[in-house]
Amino acid sequence: GEADRYRVYRSTSSGSGASGSPLDTGGSSTGYTDETAENGKKYFYVVTAMVSENGESAESDPSNEVEKTPFSDAPDRP
Repeated sequence: GEADRYRVYRSTSSGSGASGSPLDTGGSSTGYTDETAENGKKYFYVVTAMVSENGESAESDPSNEVEKTPFSDAPDRP
């Protein structure tokens, strides 16, 4: 079946995969905005897909890891 929902996981260390509690468990779209990230801190994200079939739920293997760091300082205005 196709993915019903997506789970987003965030870590401050590379290679953690889909461990700990997901940031978001109900996402049905492929976009996500992390509203709790701290500026200047490096984060690593992975996503899993949740599939429901015949009353059973299964979670996919985690996606490739994505590294992101929000701005440490606001950019200068032109």
